[in-house]
Amino acid sequence: MMRMRRARHRRATIAISMIIVLVVVNLVIISIVIGGARDHDLTIKRVETIQAFYAAEAGMNMAIRELMNNADEDGDGAVGTISDDGNAANDPTFGQAQVVVTASVAGPQTTLRSKGRSGDARREVETVLE
Repeated sequence: MMRMRRARHRRATIAISMIIVLVVVNLVIISIVIGGARDHDLTIKRVETIQAFYAAEAGMNMAIRELMNNADEDGDGAVGTISDDGNAANDPTFGQAQVVVTASVAGPQTTLRSKGRSGDARREVETVLE
């Protein structure tokens, strides 16, 4: 009779131990999944930032080329600006990013502002030419 009780206690202890181990393993798996989702979102934000920066740089290169050639190559009506027509639908795209370049002239200086955007990310590059 005592042996049966001890055997039951051992089985109960083993069963409870197994349940505790399974709960701990489940908590570890859940924390890994949630942590991975956060890392994935952060990676997407970083990629969007890089895309916006490179779009702004590419737009600046396009605007400087227009100024060097003295020609409106993108058809927005002005030399040295890229898609500066107020219509976001026709902005040049670079991958998932879009760009707009504006120009302002003050005396002998021309200031170009290139604004790249991708998702939530925004980057602006400014150049002053004389």
